[in-house]
Amino acid sequence: MLTLDEVKTAIAFDQPKLRASVDRHVIRIDGSYLAFENGVVAAPGGPITAFDIKMEFSDRYPRREPKVFEVGGQIPRKAERHINSDGDCCVTVWENWLVATQDQSFASHINGPLNEYFLGQFWFEKTGKWPFGERPHGTKGLEEAYADALGIPNKQKNLRYHPRLLSQDWPKGHWLCPCGSGKPLRYCHLDDIMAMHEKVPPPIARRMLRRLRSELR
Repeated sequence: MLTLDEVKTAIAFDQPKLRASVDRHVIRIDGSYLAFENGVVAAPGGPITAFDIKMEFSDRYPRREPKVFEVGGQIPRKAERHINSDGDCCVTVWENWLVATQDQSFASHINGPLNEYFLGQFWFEKTGKWPFGERPHGTKGLEEAYADALGIPNKQKNLRYHPRLLSQDWPKGHWLCPCGSGKPLRYCHLDDIMAMHEKVPPPIARRMLRRLRSELR
């Protein structure tokens, strides 16, 4: 469970211009976020840019994705600038990050995807190009991120079936193997699916399913 003390310790070391407080089960952060090249806080020359922001973290982080808002008017409120319809920043595809990172701590988040997001915004404003690449918007971007996280071809059939398998506490051996052989999983690629199950635990797989279903409504 994320605590206010953990947040205050991280921002005191890495982001001294941010302030944190708690309101029931929500940790609120506001102030000036400092973005560093390559995420290196101690980089020569200090931060390359700063953005006025507000953040909302549940004490159930990382099970719940934080909300981040740029409040200084530096980023146009457009989908192509990775701002969601409700005004929060589309920092990363959360499930993809949870699978890809070995460190899900609050400090890892603010020094990793959050820094990359604001650094990307800074350089896009300067050059018109995203320095770290760019995923498509909406469903296509979500599917691309999930295919990367799962290590499977980016096809809708795969992206519906694999999370269903992985959402079980134990993959069902009588289900058909997703490889398309027509064999039950227990007689085909069970070891591969079990390895994937270790990498993508049921709570994350269930989040993937919910988001994909929501996008298709």
